[in-house]
Amino acid sequence: MRRTILALAALAITATPAFGAEPVVVQPSSAWNLDYADDKCMLTRLFGDGDSTHFLAFQQYWPAREAGVTVAGPSFSRFRSLARTEVRFFDGHQPFRTTPFTGSVGGFGTGVIFSNLRPGSGEPEANKLGETGQPGLPQLDVNFGQQMQFVELQQGGRTVRLQTGAMDEAFKALNQCTLDLLGEWGLDPERHLTAQSKARWLNEEALVRKILSSYPRDALAQGEQAIMRMRVIVTAEGAVESCTLIKATNTIRLESSVCDVMQRARFEPARDANGQPFRSLFATSVTYRIG
Repeated sequence: MRRTILALAALAITATPAFGAEPVVVQPSSAWNLDYADDKCMLTRLFGDGDSTHFLAFQQYWPAREAGVTVAGPSFSRFRSLARTEVRFFDGHQPFRTTPFTGSVGGFGTGVIFSNLRPGSGEPEANKLGETGQPGLPQLDVNFGQQMQFVELQQGGRTVRLQTGAMDEAFKALNQCTLDLLGEWGLDPERHLTAQSKARWLNEEALVRKILSSYPRDALAQGEQAIMRMRVIVTAEGAVESCTLIKATNTIRLESSVCDVMQRARFEPARDANGQPFRSLFATSVTYRIG
């Protein structure tokens, strides 16, 4: 497994006022670290120290405008799963509403887990590799990253702020990491960057219904919920060459049949800058959520 750690320089921080209740403000205590793994890129940083240590992670499994985001630490102990949570990233930024999961994050206590969070605009309806018909390859917005001052969550009258400082350089590094993933999977990053269109799932509606109806019974009985990432290599003819499912959250009984279902998927293949079909990536998130 290819795993290296890239430490990014600690960035300057400034204190700013809260948008609602007086926030709990936690200052950074480490540099940004970027973990290059085989199946994902994870950008992490620690805040506070001792018994007040907090954790922040941005995880991407392919190039995208959004990321899985996890925050954890003692300041989040009162946060509840699927409760309305407001998020914002800089002073004057209009907060947006979300409904994240909560769970235990080893060594840090209660974690607040966002399946997909797009800095600046909240939770997208689907975390897919690009929007249908849009050219190029989606990536994190570096310009928005430059505006960022913090990651701030408000739930039930409690506000917690992790003081990140600007994140443009961190986003640049994360974007490059996900481009490198394409090469690791035997795909052509440049062709994806300049593509006229992405692979389009033609029989999505029918297969999604089948996936939704196959919630594993044992997992359902135990109330298990999960976030998973699905990566499909699509041939130039629009067939499924391979399907990989990665658990983004830990489960015991929840084993998904998504990749079995995807063997029947049909795609309009991606087309490069010259309009020629090419071997490409289709990727999306799968969230098992009860109720």
